[in-house]
Amino acid sequence: MDQVFNHLIKRATPQPIVKVGTPWQCIPIKNDKQARDTTEVHMANQGFNELAQFDKFMNLEVVWLNENQLTSIKGVEQNFRIKHLYLQKNKISTLEGLQNLKHLETLSLFNNELRDLEKNLLILKEFPGLTTLDLFNNPVAEEPYYRNRVISALPQLQLLDRSIITVQEKIKVEAWYKDFKAEVKIKKKGQKKQKLLPSQIFSAGEKILYKEVDEIKAKREQEKADEIQRERTRIKLKEKTFDPNKFPTNELKEQLRQRLHDNPMSLVNEWEKGKLKKIFKSYDKEKKGSITQDKLQGLYGDLMNDIANIGKVPAVSFEKFKETMSEDPLPWDSFCFQLNHVDFQRAPEDLLQKKIDEKYKEFNRRLNAGKKAEAKEFMIEAVRLEAARDKDEHKLPEIVPEDNTKVRSDCFDFSRYKYKQNFTDTAKYLLQ
Repeated sequence: MDQVFNHLIKRATPQPIVKVGTPWQCIPIKNDKQARDTTEVHMANQGFNELAQFDKFMNLEVVWLNENQLTSIKGVEQNFRIKHLYLQKNKISTLEGLQNLKHLETLSLFNNELRDLEKNLLILKEFPGLTTLDLFNNPVAEEPYYRNRVISALPQLQLLDRSIITVQEKIKVEAWYKDFKAEVKIKKKGQKKQKLLPSQIFSAGEKILYKEVDEIKAKREQEKADEIQRERTRIKLKEKTFDPNKFPTNELKEQLRQRLHDNPMSLVNEWEKGKLKKIFKSYDKEKKGSITQDKLQGLYGDLMNDIANIGKVPAVSFEKFKETMSEDPLPWDSFCFQLNHVDFQRAPEDLLQKKIDEKYKEFNRRLNAGKKAEAKEFMIEAVRLEAARDKDEHKLPEIVPEDNTKVRSDCFDFSRYKYKQNFTDTAKYLLQ
């Protein structure tokens, strides 16, 4: 019963696909004589993971096996005449199988998975004629003093990782190795063997993966903390009591309506509050939705200079303004509500005229540049400022829509109302 079960498990388990590479595919005439006469084979980028049938090619000197799926170099043990072996861009993790290639001069192994530099150097020392070696982009290349240790172990090398080894470098490495060897001896005598941390034994790619894992963990922890904070805020808002001082009562609404009728310039409407919100946010650098009392001076200065281009400025002193905005910190909803208790007046005529000239200047610049949409925005702002400049402060203009429908009094629509004063030809062209 167990045998049947194991057989079924074996059938259900996917077996690794084995693709064998042979040098016979590199010669046109497949016979022993042609194999003996072949000195170079190109077997690059063919996707095989094993080598076989190299025994007939006894005179091979140059072998290209790069860009495949090899995990070892088994299969070429009998080809001892090989001088140049190219194995870059594979998955080789051991140098077992190279011991018989005593005539090696060039060995390219970059972009592989070689580990333990000391173990691999013991094998490479068996090749006295090795002059060119490439080991970069391997875990061994991440080990401490990698280049110095390789040059010291293989003094016959002339080119390491595509970089020439000069005589001066060999002299420096020789002096370094003496100090390094003495230091290692002292450490072995005075210290116990310490277990290396993962960050000390992993390759650069593995270190990057560990770093990404830590970042993902930190991100998830932050998301969890944010979720907890949102839940606390939700509970806090749920338990928060209604504050009638922050919402206009019927009596206050009636007072505001009367102020709007008696002196329209003394009150900031909802559209104008929307323009002021951009100034308020500019002082809320931390994006908490509120500002502290020390920033009221700058905010008051911007209101007096009409930065929002609403054509109105506060008619009260800073002390009176600060007394009205006494909450600390001052959130936007409180600021917006307390604006109803601040008297405003028309901005100085010279300030309005300066802004109007600037808007028309930008309007003409955008229009000449072919930016019709942007030009329209500047023209509309200029028209609004002109309306604020020419408006009678003590008389609410009677605006009657063409279809006699009830509309909001805090905004105006160019397409619904008829004014006595006609726009210029350019304005009519923009508003089409």
